[in-house]
Amino acid sequence: MHVRTENELIEGIVKDVMEKLNRIYPTEVKETLVGIDQNIAPIESLLRIGSKEVRIIGIWGMGGVGKTTIANALFTKLSSQYEGSCFLANVREEYENQGLGYLRNKLFSEVLEDDVNLHISTPKVRSTFVMRRLRQKKVLIVLDDVDDSKKLEYLAAQHDCLGSGSIVIVTTRDKHVISKGVDETYEVKGLSLHHAVRLFSLNAFGKTYPEKGFEMLSKQVVDHANGNPLALKVLGSLLHSRNEQQWANALRKLTKVPNAEIQNVLRWSYDGLDYEQKNMFLDIACFFRGENIENVIRLLEICGFYPYIGIKILQEKSLVTFSDDGKVCMHDLIQEMGWEIVHRESIKDPGRSSRLWDPKEV
Repeated sequence: MHVRTENELIEGIVKDVMEKLNRIYPTEVKETLVGIDQNIAPIESLLRIGSKEVRIIGIWGMGGVGKTTIANALFTKLSSQYEGSCFLANVREEYENQGLGYLRNKLFSEVLEDDVNLHISTPKVRSTFVMRRLRQKKVLIVLDDVDDSKKLEYLAAQHDCLGSGSIVIVTTRDKHVISKGVDETYEVKGLSLHHAVRLFSLNAFGKTYPEKGFEMLSKQVVDHANGNPLALKVLGSLLHSRNEQQWANALRKLTKVPNAEIQNVLRWSYDGLDYEQKNMFLDIACFFRGENIENVIRLLEICGFYPYIGIKILQEKSLVTFSDDGKVCMHDLIQEMGWEIVHRESIKDPGRSSRLWDPKEV
């Protein structure tokens, strides 16, 4: 056994202290945290930090709304208070690329800070050993971008698998994923107008307000993003250092050709639908946004769909919402995604598209 020297012990202590300080005082890029306090405080109250309960909290909302940023800020702030911690990023994507076994081993090795015992030859013995150690530790785990409730269970997101006072935070676009086995859910809303202008300006101008002469153009972009942080950052970076004519031209283009980077992020929710759900979504995007929910359901039933379950799934996946007066609502960027999907069916000959809603194309 290697006996550490005094210098090695001091280096280890310094390293441990610096890691804790970096977590408490993170060197985050300021603009990524604009408006984050409006979400951090209510989520912290749900976590009941300091209690002996094992708490599992779900954070959900549309793509690009800031779920991962919020979870990362919480992880950075809190992780030094726990005996073990792991931020498991991009669970959906990592599962597709590496598999669930890889994700689980990565989680356990980081939380337990020891990957030697993960290679015990007998899977049953290894699983029993790991679970016993997990139950003895107070841990903080973030499972980011989860699209399947079975993955939660497999990744130890269960109360009886974790030590007293442990916390699991799950981010997802699908509310149904966190409908079982989760103590509380929190829906992330878009930024307020004040914070939206601030975030956009930081990316477009490098300061917290629009430059003189760009006020109205900035308002158009902020209105277009409708509180979505991803859209505000992407469009701000796109328009950075460009003149007024280029801004105006880019805004006219956005009304016809949505930004590809934003659309690619949003499209994951659509791609996870089945054939019928996709068609219902496109019908709502093209024809029924703002209509009374009962009328929409009746019309979709006439078309041979099963709208009661279908629309509920669209709501859970953050693709539609309902107003207090019973109207079907949809974020502007989500509707643009639907339009673009239909438009790409026949770009040069719109008459061959599955749906027509633009009077000029009709």
